[in-house]
Amino acid sequence: MLTAIKASIAAGNTFADVESVLSIPSHRGCAGEPPAAEDILAIFAAARRLREDARAGTIGKPLHGKNLALLLDTPPGEETSALHRAAQELGARVSEVRFTDPAGSASAKDDLRGLARMLGRMYDAIDCGTLAPASVRQIEQEAGVPVYEGLGLDHHPAKALADLMTLCEHRPAPGASIRFLGDPTTARARAFLPAARAMGFEMRTEERPQAGSEDATFVVDATHGPHWSLCGPAGPLDVLRCSENHRCMMQTELLETIVKVNSGALAAARTQGSSRAGSCAISRHESSLLRY
Repeated sequence: MLTAIKASIAAGNTFADVESVLSIPSHRGCAGEPPAAEDILAIFAAARRLREDARAGTIGKPLHGKNLALLLDTPPGEETSALHRAAQELGARVSEVRFTDPAGSASAKDDLRGLARMLGRMYDAIDCGTLAPASVRQIEQEAGVPVYEGLGLDHHPAKALADLMTLCEHRPAPGASIRFLGDPTTARARAFLPAARAMGFEMRTEERPQAGSEDATFVVDATHGPHWSLCGPAGPLDVLRCSENHRCMMQTELLETIVKVNSGALAAARTQGSSRAGSCAISRHESSLLRY
């Protein structure tokens, strides 16, 4: 199941939810309120501060001494992932751990529970990448640390927020419009569209380009799968800026969840007269953007 890692861990987690910085409701399809503009603006402000600090060389290493596990269901590639690089820039130690989803037997589920608890003791946060949702749920229930569901992947709400942040930074004036081309039911689109409306954009959605609707301020072309292209009045928006905003959005989530969880755990341990800071656990941090 986990390459080169084998251990037996006793049960005994306690769970306490910790709000994510991107705690505008989850994109996983549950009913919920649309995101509030003030919440989105607060996220953007945090991401921009990180961007400015990185450009000035003053970001420091706020995650120094923290450990992040990236669970992979395929062998690691030659190039490190965007999430890997984003965490390392904050000073975190990042480990790529080969993971094989277990079969559905009771013994396999028991093995997964034990391994999840072990990972929670070894790492301060875990990203589950493209693992099956059932395995992610099991890991989040047992690990006792922040668990992300593919924080660096294109379908994650962090990517949708990064796209929206880029558009907002190029918006000439309030009341601008966005022409969205593509499937509006994908996870990323379900995160992006209500958030864009909350930020005051007029939204026009078309699964296929239609004649006579070319007058929008921006065009978001999502017709090529996960590779969205953003265009403004002067042409395509800077791809490097989009990538930079995505990096800062991931870093915002990492800092908010890992630092908050560790601070909360330490406070709980002190209150209980215990030195075991790992007693405070949380549920999965999928950087919940929208519940649609």
